[in-house]
Amino acid sequence: MKKQHLFTLDVELVKRLHRKVRRGFRSSFVEEAIKNRLKGEEDYEIKDVATSKLAAMLMTRVQEQNNWEHTPLSLLLRELTE
Repeated sequence: MKKQHLFTLDVELVKRLHRKVRRGFRSSFVEEAIKNRLKGEEDYEIKDVATSKLAAMLMTRVQEQNNWEHTPLSLLLRELTE
């Protein structure tokens, strides 16, 4: 049995949902997201994060902490993010 219920969501979030999920599948998508969140399945392992994203995050941290322009680490990170 299904029940229609009204929730208030951020407009940008709704726009993203409409771009990502076709009409007719949005309710099931949202239902599955809520179930996963309640089960704790939103947790992820580091191996699930793309290498380029990790490299970009690390490059930002290194940049904020010191002069990173010409270090071997920064050159490697720059290469991984391109």
